[in-house]
Amino acid sequence: MSDLRSNVCTIVLAAGQGSRFRERHDTDKMLAHCERTPDSRLVIESTLGALRGVAEKLVVVVRRDNRELLAWLDQEAAHFDAAVLTVRTDGMGHSLAQAVAQYPAQRGWLVALGDMPYVRPDTVQRIAEAIRPERAVVPVNQGQRGHPRGIGTLHQNTLLGLKGDRGAQQLFAQSDVVELAVDDPGVLVDIDRPEDVLQRSQRSITPERSAFFRGRTSLKP
Repeated sequence: MSDLRSNVCTIVLAAGQGSRFRERHDTDKMLAHCERTPDSRLVIESTLGALRGVAEKLVVVVRRDNRELLAWLDQEAAHFDAAVLTVRTDGMGHSLAQAVAQYPAQRGWLVALGDMPYVRPDTVQRIAEAIRPERAVVPVNQGQRGHPRGIGTLHQNTLLGLKGDRGAQQLFAQSDVVELAVDDPGVLVDIDRPEDVLQRSQRSITPERSAFFRGRTSLKP
């Protein structure tokens, strides 16, 4: 493994309720087929495919009561060299705090959202390689901040104290934040409703997701 990516742990946040998706489609959105991915892969399958091998460790955070997703991961996680962390959670920030507590890293964490299947592997690699202990790293496409994001180990105590959904804004507002310019619109697109997995969908990331982190300082390719 490249020295630039060693001592980094990738955390995939997949412990949400996905209520807007379930309102119109009775399944977990992580297990929906994406028409815009090769072979119409599952959302979580495509996400993990892009993340596989870019960091020393890869862990997927899942609610303990999500039997459907846990059953799929029980069969497939080993294919991605991924560990599974089951949690009880009151939001995205709380899930991240639990993952950081269970999976410490020497350099930092690459924090990805499980329902963002269109991010390219080369983009993920660039973000992972930019992680430093003092940094927070944010991919930017067409002036908009996206995901996944890098968080250095000097911010571990802040991460451990996160609660609810939006605990990370303060970290990104105060930290040494690096904006990494990427030519990859996938960093802005998540799966929120059933139509988002269709070939014609071009919807960008939902506002509450973009509000999960904040900050500034650019790093050109």
